Amino acid sequence: MPVQRNSSIVADLQELVSLSPDPIIAVNRAGVIVMFNKAAEKLLGYSGEEVIERLAITEVYPTASHARNVKKKMYESPDQHVQGYETQLVAKTGRVIDIRLSAKLIVRNGEEVGGIGFFHDLTETKQLETKLKQMSVTDNLTGLHNQRHFMSVLETEIERAKRHRRPLNLICIDLDNFKQVNDMLGHVAGDNALRFTSQTIQSELRKVDMAFRYGGDEFMVLLLDTPREEAQVIGHRLKASFDKRWAEEWMPKPGCPVVSISIGIAEFDQHESTEGLMQRADSLMYESKRRTRPA
Repeated sequence: MPVQRNSSIVADLQELVSLSPDPIIAVNRAGVIVMFNKAAEKLLGYSGEEVIERLAITEVYPTASHARNVKKKMYESPDQHVQGYETQLVAKTGRVIDIRLSAKLIVRNGEEVGGIGFFHDLTETKQLETKLKQMSVTDNLTGLHNQRHFMSVLETEIERAKRHRRPLNLICIDLDNFKQVNDMLGHVAGDNALRFTSQTIQSELRKVDMAFRYGGDEFMVLLLDTPREEAQVIGHRLKASFDKRWAEEWMPKPGCPVVSISIGIAEFDQHESTEGLMQRADSLMYESKRRTRPA
């Protein structure tokens, strides 16, 4: 283990350091690293020789303020320590690493002489949290956001539209004749048709727009900061794109039914509720469906 033998801090803590599977870094009063165990080497990619008595602790944090925040929390604690504090370190390669830190000031004869920190790598934990969060808001079949996320986002965006008096449009989309895809081509083809629909929707939207699978063969699109006229253009373009792609990519398949989409576009009224906006978009979609249904 690379340690500085003539450091009194290192000498006092050497046995504890040797037992720890987690990275341990100690600094002197000036904030210069004086202890850097093997686990710290593995986590950050530095050798002990590169950092001990050479590198300030601030240089392994993303910014100096990250280091100051840790120090501040220790000063504010009655026993001058911080436990379970989540922050970040920066590896030699520049990779930012999420960590959980427990640290304590080292005080002798009433004088601060340094500090020591125990670091736990949170990379896998954060990746799992991100994956689980993504799964919770994503429709497994189409990859679009799901209904639960739609309701949450819609409420948030309605409040934002009210607060800033910005336009917000909701597009309700429903597939026409979709049941025949399942009946004539099978449920696997039906699932593929829903994926095809989601891909077509995404291909016609801007980066700021958000698409959701609401359920079954119904989809929702939120157009943020978009006036009514522009929303109408986007909606018509989306329908034209779907109809064209369906005719070119699906109709050549033997026994494939004609499928199109009906859309309803409702601009948020500053005085209506979330349910009111959804009901208007849904009604306009069914009105469109009735207009295009063969007599």
